[in-house]
Amino acid sequence: MSLAKDIKHFKQIHCEEGCLSIYLRTSLSSADQQKGEWKIRLKNGLKKLEEYIEASDNQPELKAFKKVKKEAENHILELSTQLPNSIVFIGSSNGDFHLRKLQVPVENDFRWERHPVVDQLESLEEKYPLSGIVMIKKTDVHSVETSLGEVVEEKHYSWDIEQEDWKEYIGARPQAETGAALHREQYSERFDANQQRWYKKIAKKIEKEAKNRHWETIHVVGSPDQTSEFAKQLTVSDVLIVKKNLAKMKSHEIVKEVNESAI
Repeated sequence: MSLAKDIKHFKQIHCEEGCLSIYLRTSLSSADQQKGEWKIRLKNGLKKLEEYIEASDNQPELKAFKKVKKEAENHILELSTQLPNSIVFIGSSNGDFHLRKLQVPVENDFRWERHPVVDQLESLEEKYPLSGIVMIKKTDVHSVETSLGEVVEEKHYSWDIEQEDWKEYIGARPQAETGAALHREQYSERFDANQQRWYKKIAKKIEKEAKNRHWETIHVVGSPDQTSEFAKQLTVSDVLIVKKNLAKMKSHEIVKEVNESAI
């Protein structure tokens, strides 16, 4: 389910006994986190909520909280060996539980209210919308669809010299065909002479993809001359150019680098 659909669903949840919302940063990138600091934060955050409910002397609500708290601990601790950057847990005493792993940071927050707290999710949706990253490398174009710092889908386009058109591959990057590098070298001058026309062809494919998939932004990545030439062929307004060579990076590394460049 997309984040937008999740948020819409969470806003429809209402529970008189209470809803638990947990935003927990679990990234192992810092030394203190590697020592399990996130477990301490989880324990302390839930303990403070429980103490607050106990002070209100509302036994049905306390019972409901303990039930949801147990579910939250079970769901989150199951991820101990494969932690994402952040975890969001939404749960209510009526048995509606949701856990979402995120590759972007959140602010640690623990809330017990009648409705799920979705303010951070809404901020993340705005900061990391569904977008396309398009890497240009002369006769090869690699597009990565991304949302919330994650890879949603990727496609590769290679210029077919014989057909004089772009050949599309979905998924993993295709292996170079035997002799393909030699052919491309032989036709290098021809490509340079027709670059504008050929980039216009692939630009139309990318724009169609962006429209059908509802990308909010297109990030064009590559050398200054190739990114500038390709961007000229795009008719959409939300285009950002990243003048970096990321061709040797894995897709999730590319997404991370582009997001950091955009901040």
